[in-house]
Amino acid sequence: MSASKPAATGAVMHWFRKGLRLHDNPALLHALSLTDGKNSKTSGAIYPVFVVDPNSYSLLKCSVMRANFLLECVKDLDNSLRERGSRLYVVTGDPVVELPKLWIEFGITYMTHEADETGEPYAVQRDANVKEAAKKAGVSVIDFASETLRPLGNREGGYVANVGGFANNIPTTMSSFQKLLSKIDRGNIPLPLDSPGQDSFPKQAANDLLDMKYRPLQHPCDIPWPRGYSREEIGPVWDRKTADKKTSPIVKGGESLALRQLQKTVTARPDWSASFEKPKTSCTEVSTPSTTVLSPYLSMGCISPRTAWHAVSDANAKASSKTSRSKPPVSLHGQLLWRDFNNLIAHSANAQAPGSWGQIHNNVYCRDIPWSSDPALLTAWKEGRTGYPWIDACMAQLRTEGWIHHLGRHAVACFLTRGDLWQSWEVGAEFFEGELLDADYALNNFNWLWLSCSGFFYQYFRCYSPVAFQKKNDPNGNYVRKWVPELAELPAKYIYEPWTANVSILKKAGVKLGVDYPRPIVDHSVISKENMSKMKDAYDRHKDAEAAAKKSKGKQTSDASEPPKKKAKKSVQSKLK
Repeated sequence: MSASKPAATGAVMHWFRKGLRLHDNPALLHALSLTDGKNSKTSGAIYPVFVVDPNSYSLLKCSVMRANFLLECVKDLDNSLRERGSRLYVVTGDPVVELPKLWIEFGITYMTHEADETGEPYAVQRDANVKEAAKKAGVSVIDFASETLRPLGNREGGYVANVGGFANNIPTTMSSFQKLLSKIDRGNIPLPLDSPGQDSFPKQAANDLLDMKYRPLQHPCDIPWPRGYSREEIGPVWDRKTADKKTSPIVKGGESLALRQLQKTVTARPDWSASFEKPKTSCTEVSTPSTTVLSPYLSMGCISPRTAWHAVSDANAKASSKTSRSKPPVSLHGQLLWRDFNNLIAHSANAQAPGSWGQIHNNVYCRDIPWSSDPALLTAWKEGRTGYPWIDACMAQLRTEGWIHHLGRHAVACFLTRGDLWQSWEVGAEFFEGELLDADYALNNFNWLWLSCSGFFYQYFRCYSPVAFQKKNDPNGNYVRKWVPELAELPAKYIYEPWTANVSILKKAGVKLGVDYPRPIVDHSVISKENMSKMKDAYDRHKDAEAAAKKSKGKQTSDASEPPKKKAKKSVQSKLK
């Protein structure tokens, strides 16, 4: 928790951002504690607020499906607050402009919110500007870290606080991260806080005029255009006609549905929960997903990671004694640890070079690989026209449901980057950022670094085959038949390689290559080997550059504001293994 200087008597505001929930929300509970009548500095009124900010990470580059998901989350939050005798006040625009207006209208002297610890550039600048405006307005701003299992930074119980207070000292492998976690309160994860009940909210006088104002938005097209951006800069663009088309998101938004999903997928299945191993889940399910699909809710903060963690613990404790228990990093607990680890890496990268996470330039965790730039190849990949049915099926599911199983994400990311098309991971990450319901600044960029072998994972010779990989998992091609229906009548022998079928077989299946379905845009058997050679050359250049940098650095002493050189050097080495 951090705070600015307290102000005079007045009302309290809680600013909802990504933590769109009532349960396990320490910032909201603190705001409510300021209105309990025991605090002489407040009037006893609270105003929960959400600003629909088109420039935020959640909205700047997003599909209409994710925009609608966010609006569903906001409506659900408003409904939950109304059940408790309160409500959500929703405004649109720049928080730096809109919040001060509300401070004046509502007589606000205290404001709480969840901290954004990753260092996402827009959030950093926004929060700095809001804090400056609050200082001028006499509003005390108090933030709480609750987006991860433990705080990321130099806060009590935080990861950075437990490595000497320096962000470049953090662990850079999952195993070393687990060791760090085990040393903080012996690895115990704090229990989640309960949702506030109706008696927690102060009774406020009815105001019919105010009740008609600041209602949740009803349509994605009600979201204003991002400030200072052209059409080409903001990713997916939609109009009302497009937005009104029926969509099929894998889940709908809101805390209520998030808690229901947790109960259905984890609490109600203790044996499944206890034995869960992520690599063994199926990426070819065509009806019910083989994982929890809690990630969209975690990305918007509809469910707290601590709530999910303890739900898993409770379910595991009820599992049969005969059930084999999985362990991190492949278990359900392991998935939450990966999430914290990814967030910590983003925090560290931005602490060392502000705004560097999510890009190649200045990113201390990214190797600079000379990717090509071919708009035609990139477009074919985005639109699922690569000529490789497994890849195209994954991209079709992404466009339709806003989600793909993690192995599908691995396959399409490898195909775009080091495997086949040799396009930069930055353009892949940007596209995913726009299409995924669970788009997350820390996780999305970490995954693309990993899968392109630009950071954290360096076994570039291990390459996903867009053909052989799925032949083992789904020999009949049921997943392809669902998502690439033009190939639905092909015999299983050709479902992953339609170009190997003769004309009579294709004609019988109603397929004409180059017309109904594209021919392969590259020859994987040839291009993948060429790309491995390119990766080796890039790694050799990186090794030479690293050696030259160390030599030139010599025995220079560290700046007084930096940690001891021995520790910093060790940290850098571990990042580049």
